[in-house]
Formats: sequence, C-alpha cells, structure tokens
Amino acid sequence: MTDLQSFNDLINELDQLRPDPEYLDDELALYCCRLALDALEQGSYGIAAVLIDPQGNVVAQAENQVFSGGQKATYNSRGHAEMLLIDQLESGAIDCPPAQLTLLVSLEPCPMCLSRLLLSGIGSVRYIASDPDGGMLKHLHQLPPAWRDLAQLQNHYHAHVSPALEKFAGSLATMNLAQLRHKLFMHIRP
Repeated sequence: MTDLQSFNDLINELDQLRPDPEYLDDELALYCCRLALDALEQGSYGIAAVLIDPQGNVVAQAENQVFSGGQKATYNSRGHAEMLLIDQLESGAIDCPPAQLTLLVSLEPCPMCLSRLLLSGIGSVRYIASDPDGGMLKHLHQLPPAWRDLAQLQNHYHAHVSPALEKFAGSLATMNLAQLRHKLFMHIRP
C-alpha cells in the first residue's frame, strides 16, 4: 500500500484545500481529487473521474480500480476510472445524451482510455493534471485519420483549476507509482 506518512500528508493537504471561486472547475476538481485519494487508499492508482450533466451536476463517478482488494489485490485492466464511467454510460445507467456530458478526470487520459472516450460520444473531456509520460490528449494529431475525425467531435482541454489543485491531482497520480507499475508487470509477466 502507501507509505503511511506520505499518505497522511496527502490527507492533510486535501483537508487544507478549498475551491477557489476564480477557477470554474475547482469545486468539482476537489471532489474528484477526494475520490482519487480513496482509490489510492484502496491500493490502486490515485485517479478518479466524474461525469457532469449540462447543469453541472455529477451524474456518475468512478475511482481507479485497476488493483482492488488491499493485500490480496485483484487486477482489472478495465478498472481505469474513465472506463468504469463509460461502462455505466453504455449500460443505460445515466439518463442524459452522451454528447451533453462532460467527463472530468484527475489525470490526462491514457491511450486506452482516450480511445474508449472517443467512441463513447461524450461531448467534452477535461483533465486536472497533465500526464507527461502516459497522457494522450497532447498526441491527438498523431492518431490515424479515422480517430482524428472522432476526436474532432469531442472537446478536450485542461480543466480550469487552481495551481494548488492541479499539483495535488498530480501528486495523487504519482504516489506509489513505482510499486504499482511493478505490481502491474508482475501480473502481466509473473
């Protein structure tokens, strides 16, 4: 799991954060970060996402569950927060047309999640923290032509969040990253 002191530091930092009214996405971003902290506490990646309707209400939420179950963690490659939300959307659990929804995610989507997001019909994708190593939104221009066409149907942008929340979301995503990657590789090639 996490180094207890570092995890406690994240809890204390989160308790000090308040939405800054100058940043339009701060309130929902703070909520998303709370979910991401919970994912981290459960032994998974510190990433979460919410689906927002046109009135600004959260209609669905998900925490990363690639690893869940604590010490006897099970592995689920579909357990990315974005993928779990798309599953809810495709099951009919969300009563709103996808094109009217906005997905807010704590970390820039990976290639797998971006592909599924493009196929979902969700209108907008916002991310709180950039992922310099695995984020795909900055590489949309490198997608094959059909995928670039799909990307044009969706708005992608960095969420309008305070620097403190952006930094915090990045900290959540990188906490225990080496251990989680090792766990992933050990599952794939034991």
